[in-house]
Amino acid sequence: MKRGSPRLLPSGDRRRTIALFFAVQLVVGIVLLTSRSLFADSPSSSQVLAQSREAAPFSLGPNCTVDLAHADAAFIKGRVEAMVRSLADTNPWMGTMMESAEEGQLTRGEVRAIVGREVPLPVDARYGVQSSESVPGVQDVHAELAALMAASLAGMTPVEGTAVRRQHRTTTAEMGVAARDALNDTSSVPARIAFLNALAEEAAPYATTRVAVVTTSGVDLRGVRREVLPWLQYHTEMGVSRFYIVYNGHDAAAVQALETIRHVRLIHVHEPWAKGVDSALVELYSGLSRQWKGRPGNYALMVTQGFGEHEGLRRAKEDGMQWLLHLDPDELVQPGDASGSLAEVLGRVPPHVASLRFMNFEGQSEAGDVVNRYEQVTLFRVHKHFITPEAHWYRSRFKLGASTSFLLLYANGKAAVRVDAPGVRHLGPHFWTGDPSPRWQSADNPGGEFTNLVSDDSVILHYPYSYVSDVVDKAHRSCPDSYLEAARAGDRAKVRECFVIEADQDAYMAAAAGPTAVTDFFYSRFVLSEGVSVRCTDPETKLKGWCELKDVERLKHLLQKIGLFRRISGPSILLRQHERAIQALMHAGSALR
Repeated sequence: MKRGSPRLLPSGDRRRTIALFFAVQLVVGIVLLTSRSLFADSPSSSQVLAQSREAAPFSLGPNCTVDLAHADAAFIKGRVEAMVRSLADTNPWMGTMMESAEEGQLTRGEVRAIVGREVPLPVDARYGVQSSESVPGVQDVHAELAALMAASLAGMTPVEGTAVRRQHRTTTAEMGVAARDALNDTSSVPARIAFLNALAEEAAPYATTRVAVVTTSGVDLRGVRREVLPWLQYHTEMGVSRFYIVYNGHDAAAVQALETIRHVRLIHVHEPWAKGVDSALVELYSGLSRQWKGRPGNYALMVTQGFGEHEGLRRAKEDGMQWLLHLDPDELVQPGDASGSLAEVLGRVPPHVASLRFMNFEGQSEAGDVVNRYEQVTLFRVHKHFITPEAHWYRSRFKLGASTSFLLLYANGKAAVRVDAPGVRHLGPHFWTGDPSPRWQSADNPGGEFTNLVSDDSVILHYPYSYVSDVVDKAHRSCPDSYLEAARAGDRAKVRECFVIEADQDAYMAAAAGPTAVTDFFYSRFVLSEGVSVRCTDPETKLKGWCELKDVERLKHLLQKIGLFRRISGPSILLRQHERAIQALMHAGSALR
């Protein structure tokens, strides 16, 4: 034996102990084989029960269960326990070892009767009473959710303002989710563009399916840094070969930066960058889009997006792209297969399918001071396409604040389309359509109609209103000043002329009311933290009011188990890796100077 190696017992003692252990096993076997003759002389069941209750409790583990109503089993167990206790008296380490194993078993799984006493269900300080199921870690999720919902009724109030003030305003520091990239500088933009260009060059040879994305943005240079560059980095990594950005802003520095990105093509709609032909096309397209009757805000944006889709499709054909997808700068595509590549996902679409539709998940902030949504928002509300009927029942119970829908902004997803589909054209910002063709014929589509397939694994990750500033920024860039005055006067009908979606209307009304209203609105609608309020009805009195959600950390765990929420960290991990590489690149550049 090597110097310093542990020895539990002297070798002689070990040999005697091993011999005793096998002797016990032999005795147990003999007792079991001769049990009928033994039982003939055995005492009555009541006598055995009395004797066993007097004995010190001891468990042999999950494979040796006790049925106190059965005298035979109790008798055998009592005899074996006596032998083990005798061994433990002369070899105390054996008893200690078995007691430790017993304690380990009782931290999960079934409650086991141990001769004369019942072991209570174990309690975890963080997650409460554990399951009594035989499978470790399985809880009765629905019963626990019902208990949490019932507990929320205790603090029911008829006043929304009271409910809002009770909510704890959680910070990212409390959660331990500080951002690696705080997105708060513009001096690093050249280095970041150099990294992005290198990433695109590295990915280009592997693009077996050529995918393009079209978007609309009017950001300044700070917006390029905060919104556009991380979005481009992520989708370049996902296999996107070309980006068409409809630029409807007025910042020369932003235009200059975007024009240096090798796989980005700008589509201008404003002078001085829009040339004569471009300006004429924009004017012509705006004139043809009469369905919105010249309304501002969301309606004007959809006209610009439609022009971008039209032009993006034309340019994608010229550039030899195979697929085109329209996305907003606050949306990421999350491939659902093992490839981790949008290009691979689209490359496997059956040839008779013209368009692939991705349903959307919605980012759920867990703190109010997020500075980088792609790094710090990892919890998502799941689209109903992906949940079970039993989970669907809970959707209406967990709409935060005065929200009237579970997904606050939209729920119809976004679609990618084959660029060469006959007669292909956009159908709003979410869908595409086209002409019938023999290409689309199949057993289910003998007429060859233009077909859409809904993806069952890949999704759009939508990050709406991740920052408090989003509420005010969107209000300022969307509607003329006259709408702000109307909102301050409580004229919601006027606000509807600018915004299609109810959540946007509510955000605009809050922005018009001032900073305090903005903060209250943001937390109550968009932050899932302790004490956040939901609409509720007392089952006995039928009174309606506002209930505060308690034990929110546990609630998030349960809602993920039933499928209503999903934790997705892929974008966060990827962009953190990118940030490390960018910082190393910048550090190396500084060292050379």
